[in-house]
Amino acid sequence: MSEILRKTEGKERRFKKAVNLKVRINTQAPGTSNGGSVSSSPNKTSDSFPALEELLQCGICLERLSNPRMLPCQHTFCLNCLKTHVTAKNLRFQQTNASISLNNEIESMSCPVCQSHIALAEGIASLDQLPRNLYLQSLLKVVEESPTSPKVTENFRCINCQMVSAQQEQVCQHCMQIFCSVCWNAHLVGLESNLSLLVEQLNECEERLKHKLENFLGRCSTLEEKIRKATVQKVEAILREERRLLEEASSIKKEGGIASDVLSDSISKLKEDIRIRAKDRTSTQKVLTYLNLHRETSKVLDQVGYFGEARIAFDPDTFKLEQISEGIYNDDHNHQQQNQGDVVGNPFESVDSMAKYYKCRSFTPKLVWNKCPRPAGLGIPPWDQTRLYIAATDSHNVLILDRSRFKLVDRLTHPDMLCPAGLAFSAARQQVFVSDKWKHCIHVFSSQGAYLRSFSSLKLRSPDGIAMGPNDELIICDTGNDRVLLIDPDSGNKLGVIGAHNGITQLNFPTSVALDGSNIVVADSGNNRVKTYSLDGELLQEIGSFGKNPGQFRSAEVVAVDQLGFILVGDAGNARVQVFKPDGTLVKIFGSKSGFGWVSGLLVTPNLDIIAADNRTRSLKIF
Repeated sequence: MSEILRKTEGKERRFKKAVNLKVRINTQAPGTSNGGSVSSSPNKTSDSFPALEELLQCGICLERLSNPRMLPCQHTFCLNCLKTHVTAKNLRFQQTNASISLNNEIESMSCPVCQSHIALAEGIASLDQLPRNLYLQSLLKVVEESPTSPKVTENFRCINCQMVSAQQEQVCQHCMQIFCSVCWNAHLVGLESNLSLLVEQLNECEERLKHKLENFLGRCSTLEEKIRKATVQKVEAILREERRLLEEASSIKKEGGIASDVLSDSISKLKEDIRIRAKDRTSTQKVLTYLNLHRETSKVLDQVGYFGEARIAFDPDTFKLEQISEGIYNDDHNHQQQNQGDVVGNPFESVDSMAKYYKCRSFTPKLVWNKCPRPAGLGIPPWDQTRLYIAATDSHNVLILDRSRFKLVDRLTHPDMLCPAGLAFSAARQQVFVSDKWKHCIHVFSSQGAYLRSFSSLKLRSPDGIAMGPNDELIICDTGNDRVLLIDPDSGNKLGVIGAHNGITQLNFPTSVALDGSNIVVADSGNNRVKTYSLDGELLQEIGSFGKNPGQFRSAEVVAVDQLGFILVGDAGNARVQVFKPDGTLVKIFGSKSGFGWVSGLLVTPNLDIIAADNRTRSLKIF
């Protein structure tokens, strides 16, 4: 509710500003100031209209609002544009007769800006019942009455020949464009010729399905073999643990029996001692004897009272026995506590200041791109910080976006590139490295986008995440082979292996790597952990386990590291991102299943913007 009030107050301020502008225009003579000299007021007025035009712009057609209607989420659009938007979203392609039809049951829509769900009880007719935006209507009236405002006329223009008519003649339900009667027939012929393009797309879809099936069957076969091996190892380990625990339980039982026998002997001995000493008639020793026997009896009674009171607990998850004699109070720390009142100065000052920055930060997306073709790896080239590279798995290329305008400006593409997954950049060589999961190789492009070569002799299997090492070596997640490779980026020769030795691997389906100084952070997704290795392959740190609790993962898919070594983990199965200190302490969790589908890419910019790719919802979010 506070967000709606804030937006409404903002619109009221803009409306009052526009009314004041009109008053100033009408009360001053054109070209003169109050003193009678030449004035620049007309120029200032004309300079103000672009801002007003932007405020009155429809977010769908990008033209001035016409008959503005306001959605429940407070976003306003032209009524005709809303109808066109809902119609386009509900068109269905019929493969049987290669025709396009409109879905008969339209029950809801999503806001084109914020994607809020809006119920349409009466279908498209419900749009006519939406309330008018009175503020924008008043502002439209102010602007249209201004002598410097361009007049908007209601007309319909043919998209082909640009002929203007007073009424719509033909509207294509496929492309939602207006055609005159002459151009309509030619457009129909063009649509018919486009059926061959549909066949080409289906052929490409069939080829894609073939590669996906090959990859899927390979992973399933590997999974079956791992299940068999893991089952044998687990059974052997469980049997060993069973023997150990039975021996431990037998030892506890034996120790208890011995303790019971000792206490029983003490009781019998004390009873006999009491019986014998009771016959002593010497009065001088009777009191002392009684005190000694009373002390020994009290001691035995205490020992019997403590015997058997300890609880022997067995934890089937950890397979451990534990004797608990006292209760222990555990304080459950809430990692999600936010101190919104705290003020963070320079977050780069220390690890503590950066941790405080993450805790106090509210992770609300400031930009969402919902039309990204199944994004994966993300990267910003060191030679141009204004560019954002996105591995688009469905379109078989790498998209290049202008970060300032968030507009597609170029692509990296090649006929041999089938499924780009990871991205890495070499500043010294001015080259881009792209891992290809289906081609099982690494493609190399120049900074200008020219294709240079590929590495295919390494016997890679479904390579995924890649990064440039501290000595400019290329680090590759050889996912299908459960290892991480270090190779020479010029020759492609293998320099080292991480996570595997003599056929024994510590990794299970590693999917992402990031650099923390000279150390390598690996997303070990199959083991639901994040591991840090040295360049020599030594395991330095391990974070996480399987589960839904804070600090646990269900497929740790991607990792990123900021300037101070904080580790950000895309916990894909739990639809969230978790932030850890360099020592592995959990700092922050953000995101949920309402915000993420499957986190497939993660990037931290130098100014601490966090970019997350989501291949399930085909979106890109900037926090």
